[in-house]
Amino acid sequence: MELHDRLIAACGHENGNIRRAAAIALGNMNITTAKNVLAKLMGDKFPVVKEAAISSLSKLGVTEIVDHLIALLNVEEGDVRKAVLQAVSAKGPAPQTAEQGGAFGGGGEQQTADQSWKVQKMAALALCKIKPEIAVAPLMAALDHENPNVKIASITGLGNMETEHAGDRLIEVLKDENWEVRKAAANALGKIRYKPALEPLVALLGESRFGVKIEAIIALNKFKSLDVLGPLSKTIIADNNPDVRRTAAVALGNLKSEYAIPALTKAMSDEAWQVRKATVAALAGIRSTNILQPMIEGIVDENEEVSQAAAVAYPKVVASLAAEPE
Repeated sequence: MELHDRLIAACGHENGNIRRAAAIALGNMNITTAKNVLAKLMGDKFPVVKEAAISSLSKLGVTEIVDHLIALLNVEEGDVRKAVLQAVSAKGPAPQTAEQGGAFGGGGEQQTADQSWKVQKMAALALCKIKPEIAVAPLMAALDHENPNVKIASITGLGNMETEHAGDRLIEVLKDENWEVRKAAANALGKIRYKPALEPLVALLGESRFGVKIEAIIALNKFKSLDVLGPLSKTIIADNNPDVRRTAAVALGNLKSEYAIPALTKAMSDEAWQVRKATVAALAGIRSTNILQPMIEGIVDENEEVSQAAAVAYPKVVASLAAEPE
């Protein structure tokens, strides 16, 4: 039996964890023959299994589930667009894990009702991808509105929808004359993780408005691409705003690359203690002996916030490096 056939069979397993994992794997492997069994999992008793099934069906572009997705939003006819906008921006409690609740393991019957909002959110996101004309298209049209507040609201909605359909249009909006519109567009592109936006977002690092630059760095951080290492290294050293430099330190640390160490080492001499403290945390996340010297400098930093951060992080780093196999 082929691997994908075994995964399809696993969608009927009594263990919810296995059903969920199989559903995710089928979507990631682009197994189009799994659409029927995935559609069946949309009625699973566990919300997280439903969520996985909807996500995979969305990846497979299965348009036949549109009516079912709309039904999951619990809306009356004519209110679908409003329901989508509400669902994609929804936030709720962290999902209960199998270890915490036991809902998936040995056939336990605990119901994780607090996850239903995540099912609705995934249904809304799937609708945005499968049927962009429902909510994405109207918001994209609103990007031409002369009122910047209308533009920002539309951009925020598109970002929450995480749809690549809006990517190119949002890149155009990065050049809007209103800096708050540009900032919102950078935020949305980061949420979407639209790869063609990397270069335009890097260009925003030359902005005069520090708020736009910070939002651009936050967006670039979400891509976790080494292509931005050079621009961020330049920013952490040369930008005239400490908040921008501090944000760049965080982003460089999240890359976890040895190539970021030279710039972070220089940042340990930054005039702003907030930048130095962020740099300590950034260095601590990079597995290299080359971070030890700048971290030692942090231990004797004149600012107590910086020295305490370095004093806590340094022993952990040393122990971690010592535990690595030769």
